[in-house]
Amino acid sequence: MKKLMLSIALSGLMLAGFAQEKKDVKPETKEMRASTHKHKAGRMHDGFKNKTPEEVAKIKTDRMDQKLKFTDKQRKDIYAFNLKQAKDHQKLAAERKEHRAKMKKERVAEHEKMLGLLTPEQQKVLKDSYAENRKMHKEHWKKDRQMRKRDFRKGDVVKTNDAEVKTT
Repeated sequence: MKKLMLSIALSGLMLAGFAQEKKDVKPETKEMRASTHKHKAGRMHDGFKNKTPEEVAKIKTDRMDQKLKFTDKQRKDIYAFNLKQAKDHQKLAAERKEHRAKMKKERVAEHEKMLGLLTPEQQKVLKDSYAENRKMHKEHWKKDRQMRKRDFRKGDVVKTNDAEVKTT
């Protein structure tokens, strides 16, 4: 009886020890992580989207200054560097936007030209094929997204065999 009571008491102490709240070893990393990830999923870096290069440079310099404690000379040099970097980035972003628009126009023109070479029946078959591909892609995307949301968020990976995947 004494052994039973002793083992129950020790079990209770062990459970009480494990049940206590775990302390964060590095609180500064938790704060840093919280401050840098205030964006919505999939929308990284939208904070600088509608800002001028001067505003971007000031924000970046201020953030760095809070952590690194710049001297006045360093602050001016870092601001100048960030300003140059922000202007270069803005220029490249504008070039990329123009290039994307140009490529889209070219794709549309090439597609129209190709359709002109086909008969009306062939055009209908091609358009139906495109519609079917979009439908299949959308279904696959939804299924994949649902699987990721359901299984990987919880850490439970549900195994499926190849026969199930092929039939669905």
